[in-house]
Amino acid sequence: MIKFLKKTIGLLAITLILFVGCGDEKTTVTTIEKPTVIKKVKTPQAVKIETHAAKKVTSVVKKDFDLSGIFKDTARIAPKGKYMIIIFGSDDCPYCAKMKEDIYNSKKLKGELKNDFTTYLLNAKINKIHKLQHEGKDMDVDTKTLIEIYNVSATPTLIFTDKKGQSIFVVPGYMPTKQFLVTLNFIKEQKWLGLDRKNGDVYKALKNYYLNHGIDVTKKKK
Repeated sequence: MIKFLKKTIGLLAITLILFVGCGDEKTTVTTIEKPTVIKKVKTPQAVKIETHAAKKVTSVVKKDFDLSGIFKDTARIAPKGKYMIIIFGSDDCPYCAKMKEDIYNSKKLKGELKNDFTTYLLNAKINKIHKLQHEGKDMDVDTKTLIEIYNVSATPTLIFTDKKGQSIFVVPGYMPTKQFLVTLNFIKEQKWLGLDRKNGDVYKALKNYYLNHGIDVTKKKK
C-alpha cells in the first residue's frame, strides 16, 4: 500500500519552486537568507515551473504562538470532509517561525485554516507513526516515509490536497500572508479542477491566478 501511495503521489505532487513573496510587506525585523534544508531528494521527471526565489524573508525573534485550534492532532491525518494541508516544519526553521507568526497575526488566515481546511503541522525532524487516510483508506506510515512520499527537501513545505487526500500541488517554502490567502482561494474556487496534475497544468493555472490577484511570481528579486 505504501509503494502504491508513493507512486500515486509521485505523479500528482509535482514540485513547484515557490520560495516567493509579493514584495509589498515591510518590516524591520531580522533577515533570513534561506530556508532550512532537511536533505536532498531526487525528483525523477519532475516538472518545475521557474519562479523567483525569495532571497530575503523576514522574521521576528522566535516565540511560541498558540495555534492549537488551527493544527490538528497528527496521530491520524485525514481530510475530514475538507481540503487538507499538510505542513512539514521544524523547531529550528526561521521560515517556519515566520509562517506561524503570520497565521497568528492574521485573523482571516487563521479563520480560513481553521474553518475551511483541515490543517496539520508535522515536525520533520521527529519521526512519529501516523495513520494516513488516502482515498478513503487508512494506512500506518511514519514521518520519514511521508517526507520521502512528498519529496520534502526543505522546511516549511506545504502539501495541498483535495477532499479525498490526493495531492493537488506542493509548495516548498515560505509564503507571505497575502500569497497564502490567494493560494487558499485558488483551492476553494477549484481553479485546479479538471487540470492535469502530472504535467504542470495546475502550477501554470496557479501562476496566472497569482498574477490576476496582484502577485507577480515571475520576477526574480535581486
